[in-house]
Amino acid sequence: MRLVVFFSLLCMFAPNLIAETKILSRFGVAFYLPDNWRLLTLDELNAVDDADNSSKDLAEVNLKGREQLSKTMRTGGLELIFNTKKVKNTKGFYDNITLIETQDLVPEAAAQIKSTCSALPTLLSQTLGREVILDVCEGRNVQNYPAFVLSYAGDLANTRVVQYMLQLEQNRSLVFTLTYHNENLATVEDFESALQGLVFN
Repeated sequence: MRLVVFFSLLCMFAPNLIAETKILSRFGVAFYLPDNWRLLTLDELNAVDDADNSSKDLAEVNLKGREQLSKTMRTGGLELIFNTKKVKNTKGFYDNITLIETQDLVPEAAAQIKSTCSALPTLLSQTLGREVILDVCEGRNVQNYPAFVLSYAGDLANTRVVQYMLQLEQNRSLVFTLTYHNENLATVEDFESALQGLVFN
């Protein structure tokens, strides 16, 4: 049940032979992404916060969500990597990957997965204030680590969310969340490739 609550609050190939960036995470892993992906710095976060505070276009609920995200990043609880190749006419949206650490356990038994997948749509809908239908909810294996995978429509129009929760130790899991524009399927390939190429420190 802790896993269900956790997800409700969050709103196979080797790396390609092109220019790539090695992302070194504070959470003890490294992975490779094409060089159009960048880890958000503190200076860039400050600029985003300043722009949000002066914008009249952001809805209050959206602004509160961004404020919470900013606070979590500043305390070291979350990392954000964004794709600098922006899809046209997306009103400032950039595909992005967030990474956080949790003590929750990945459900591995078929019964656990079934019960978690049954409970999540209602809890996610209550948390996000909109109907959430899971396109994917299943257990997988990533580099011999058990993983729990979700996919559903994003908050913004024409966006989707993909979450991978990897169980690395008994009380330590990492959650990778990709939010991307539907037209940018190359982003999904980048994400899946990065997961398959994870390096554990």
